[in-house]
Amino acid sequence: MSFALAIAYGLHQLATLVWVGGMFFAHMALRPAAQEVVKPRDRLLLMRGVFRRFFPWVWVAILVLWGSGLWVFLAVLQAKVGLHVHAMMGVAMVMTAVFVYLYAFPYRKLKTAIQGEDWPRAAAGLALIRRLIATNLALGLIAALAGSAGRYVLAG
Repeated sequence: MSFALAIAYGLHQLATLVWVGGMFFAHMALRPAAQEVVKPRDRLLLMRGVFRRFFPWVWVAILVLWGSGLWVFLAVLQAKVGLHVHAMMGVAMVMTAVFVYLYAFPYRKLKTAIQGEDWPRAAAGLALIRRLIATNLALGLIAALAGSAGRYVLAG
């Protein structure tokens, strides 16, 4: 394996950890803990702050994932890959679309509702974001499994 290929695989894995791991932490640990101890209005403010800090990292992760993945897929492997890689890329396309939608619409509405102190609308926006993150978390875990174990599962 060349050094450049090792770097591409390493960056790909790190970006996956940032995005999927961040969603796992937010959905499975931060959100339930915040529901237990933080008042609803303050929870909305907390989550806005979390998203403001996490979403730029997601954008970077998406760029790194697609850049490194496409480079390996096209330049190195010349698209000669197993079904598991195609499955991983298909899931990644859906995940990217879900995040772009989440960022462009529900997240923007959440910020606007909080700014206008429209707490019921902000709560509805956060509930939608939570469902979209849960969806992307499930998809991200599937993509990670396809990428890491797919070749062995499909081989027999």
